[in-house]
Amino acid sequence: MKNSKSVRLQNLVKRYNGAAGRGVLAVNDVTLDVSAGEFVTLLGPSGCGKTTILRMIAGFETPTSGNIYIGGEEVTRLTPDKRDTAMVFQSYALFPHLTIFENIAYGLRIKKMKDSDIRAKVNHILELVGLTGLEGRYPNQLSGGQQQRVALARSLVMEPSVLLFDEPLSNLDAKLRVHMRGEIRRIQRDIGITSIYVTHDQAEAMSMSDRIVIMNQGNIEQIGSPFEIYTRPRTKFVADFIGMANILAGEVVAAGNGMATVSFLGQTFTVATDLVLSPGEPVSVVLRPETLRLATEGPLAVQVAASVFMGAYQEYKITAGGQSLTVIDYDPVQKAAFQAGDRAALLIRRESVHILKSAQ
Repeated sequence: MKNSKSVRLQNLVKRYNGAAGRGVLAVNDVTLDVSAGEFVTLLGPSGCGKTTILRMIAGFETPTSGNIYIGGEEVTRLTPDKRDTAMVFQSYALFPHLTIFENIAYGLRIKKMKDSDIRAKVNHILELVGLTGLEGRYPNQLSGGQQQRVALARSLVMEPSVLLFDEPLSNLDAKLRVHMRGEIRRIQRDIGITSIYVTHDQAEAMSMSDRIVIMNQGNIEQIGSPFEIYTRPRTKFVADFIGMANILAGEVVAAGNGMATVSFLGQTFTVATDLVLSPGEPVSVVLRPETLRLATEGPLAVQVAASVFMGAYQEYKITAGGQSLTVIDYDPVQKAAFQAGDRAALLIRRESVHILKSAQ
């Protein structure tokens, strides 16, 4: 593969004209830098603008304003074939009448490459994606996962500098999705290609990405590593969208020097924070369910409202101080589970407390 290239989006805006002059703002002043060889995922709910951004990078949509750079070259007004990118679509879009070999070779034949070079390139890509020996079959003779590998191979064989993924695994069953996301990440690392991946699946984003871009209503809510996004969400939207979160009302007791003492559920905790806070200020407290514990004794009494065995974990719904929380215990087999109606004590570690300004 040739060298990968960086991608820069600068103040990107996309507005669609609507009825009676009412436009739809799909992408709102988005600026993003993707380093060469990096795997970045655009994650968010349907309609948040992530696919529109991907299509603008590919050249399938024209920005209303803003600029797109690939490898430092502005490509905002270039047609898709001039952009040195390739797209892997949600639908495999394979030619049913062509063999796997010919599906992968199609773009190379359009470029009028020599047969010997085509064969060498296609065979190399077949080996890379684990399809060697299947090149003589037709798409309807392959599984969904194998067809997705063909679609990936067809893009890779063109040796683009940037690879774009538009929810490529959404048509696969759950177990195959897990396998394929590992395969895509392995291949991406092997060849070092810059990759921008669109999904609404949190697990895909968390397991595959160097960085995640959380999108909401056309805006970027937060950019960070999977660990940063999960453990230090900057807004309630991010906290609630990634994984499960208990978001409780709290109040600042004291603040200063990068620390804050907050009160919630009748208890106080002193935690690290980069927020500028004042005593008496209301805050939102984020607690991940798996960081909480239920015990038979402790200072914070709670009522178990529901207890559900999920195999790998026990999920509890509890009430404490008039607020409802979820607790997840990932070791339910080793101990007797609490049942609905039981009284228990909720144990909260200081390290698991994350605070946000109430308006965030």
